[in-house]
Amino acid sequence: MRRDIANARMGRLVGADWRTYSLRTTGIAPAEVEELIEAGWPVISYLAGGRLVWHDEDDAWPAWADARSAPEDVRAGRWESPDGSLAVVLVWHE
Repeated sequence: MRRDIANARMGRLVGADWRTYSLRTTGIAPAEVEELIEAGWPVISYLAGGRLVWHDEDDAWPAWADARSAPEDVRAGRWESPDGSLAVVLVWHE
């Protein structure tokens, strides 16, 4: 997943599926996050320090559950690749 971290702060990243995702919307509601996960889109955790962790299939729901119950501030955003694929990016703040 960490193939192109330098551009993640600029609103672009390359996922484990080799797609380039760009930031589309920040601050999406929990209901929208759950709809995207239910539809099968991956979740990417962007942790403090710049570490990215890719969660897909069965790993996406536990990643979201961790974010929902975290004492830290976690913001969700919708990212999109040129082919229309979506990803949820969870940005963890200390």
